[in-house]
Amino acid sequence: MSELFSNSGICRCCHARGTFKSLNQLYIYEGRQEVYANMLQQTYNIEIKPAPATLDGYSICDSCIPRLRDAEQFRHQVVSCEQLFHQYYNIHLHRGFEPPDREVKQEIEDPDEQKKGLNLSLDQERSDPKFDEAGLSHSDAFEDDDQPLSSLQNEYKPNEVWEPFNYNDTKAKPTRRKNSKKFSCEVCQKKFSYSGSLEVHMRTHSADKTYLCHICNSRYTLNKELIKHINASHSINGEFRCTYCSKGFEKARLLKNHLSTHFGQEKFKCSHCNKEFQRKKGLKEHMKIHTGEKNFTCTICNKSFSHNQTLKSHILTHTGERPYVCDVCGRRFPQRTHLKRHIFIIHTGVKPHSCKVCNKRFSSKSYLSIHERQHTGERPYACEVCKKDFTAYTTLKVHMRVHTGIKPYICSFCDRQFAQMASFKLHERTHTGERPFSCKVCKKAFSDNGYLKIHMRVHTGEKPFNCEVCKRSFRETGQLKRHMRVHTGIKPYTCKVCNKQIGNLSKHMRVHSDERPFNCNICNKQFSINGNLKLHMRIHTGERPFSCDVCNSHFTQSSGLKRHRCAHIGKTE
Repeated sequence: MSELFSNSGICRCCHARGTFKSLNQLYIYEGRQEVYANMLQQTYNIEIKPAPATLDGYSICDSCIPRLRDAEQFRHQVVSCEQLFHQYYNIHLHRGFEPPDREVKQEIEDPDEQKKGLNLSLDQERSDPKFDEAGLSHSDAFEDDDQPLSSLQNEYKPNEVWEPFNYNDTKAKPTRRKNSKKFSCEVCQKKFSYSGSLEVHMRTHSADKTYLCHICNSRYTLNKELIKHINASHSINGEFRCTYCSKGFEKARLLKNHLSTHFGQEKFKCSHCNKEFQRKKGLKEHMKIHTGEKNFTCTICNKSFSHNQTLKSHILTHTGERPYVCDVCGRRFPQRTHLKRHIFIIHTGVKPHSCKVCNKRFSSKSYLSIHERQHTGERPYACEVCKKDFTAYTTLKVHMRVHTGIKPYICSFCDRQFAQMASFKLHERTHTGERPFSCKVCKKAFSDNGYLKIHMRVHTGEKPFNCEVCKRSFRETGQLKRHMRVHTGIKPYTCKVCNKQIGNLSKHMRVHSDERPFNCNICNKQFSINGNLKLHMRIHTGERPFSCDVCNSHFTQSSGLKRHRCAHIGKTE
């Protein structure tokens, strides 16, 4: 037990361990504000207090939150039904039956009086000439014996989840409140809750039978009618087999979708951008991009969206909730589609799309289109602040953090903040010591895949970065930038000890600290710079890589070759 409570991430409701939501923080769920500590207090009369400083556990896990919501909803349902019951009882059956308040029900002190009151016969009640507080006599109230409780709904409107039921009908069951049916069919006057349902219904009045069975060529008005037909007419021993490729399916719907691959499927095309959709609903949602229709508004920041699902995803940016977790690497996502794309791109390794110019392969068409802009030079996304152009919108979004100062990624070890996920991951590996990328040639390990790619050029000899002045080549851009200072004479750093202008400050500071981290394995001589150690090792190996073009003399350093060339120039003169 001591091991459990030593962990700071503890759910106070089930003692699960992990990184969960705080009990006293305000969250937004489906447009409602939630504070889980208050919900526990109101629903169960349980007060959970924060732990002492030694135990930093004051949170609730993702499994307990929906259970708490259900309990709170059920409590509201019971209280609302009880209130409605007491209102009905006071008007129609018995006067003075006090309804409970919303928190605690009142009990009748004398159980005999309770029994006596509940066992009154209906005949005695009807013969009572007294009027109740509402001004109705009991005989008038029971003029219609089948009057249901729903007749009181217009007068009393509690926020119950279940509709009140008819107490005179013992077989009646509570039913959920129905949505208002505001869409009416002009032909048969049938009403529907959603416009999409009305559109599907209108096809029953139309003579158009657009759904074709490719097996027997019969046509149907609705898609569900076609599926019923396949289920009834084209099943062989419970299996649905394609007559064109003999492929079998367990359900009629799967066979119907499969048959469209043989005959093609009618697509709905946008009249503005010619984009095609397999369903009319997809085209209808897409058209909101051109019309600018935005009917869904965030109650927190008043930002509007075209689609309800986009609004739900946006609300997660306020709550910080990322409910979808990758089973492979544990990374969390706010949307299921983001998780699916992550698994397909990162963990499957499938890359079906290839560039026509350089044959480089990509896992999605969007990545391919971004890559192709490197060949075309197209940069369609521009920063409004500094006018810098980018090939991808995501790159622009990350760049904007330079101007806004937003750094959303925080190191859990040192609280350092980062604007980019790649920099954040690379930094955390300096704490953990993780080096997941290793060279296949020399087995050297690296914390970043980019470092490994640069290292591989040591084995391949590739030097893709060239100096335009002296045509010297380098393995990485950083080496080229440092080399360019030789031509420009720029020394951007100033030593605070000796005020000397330095091109590489970290190397220069070793002069003042006498730090010599590089040791020779043969004679144990120490050096402050790795380059000096490499030059020293040529004494032991006898390597002389610099040769004179005139007399074929060899030298260990380029400076020795330069001095030697001056001797040839003097002789020539």
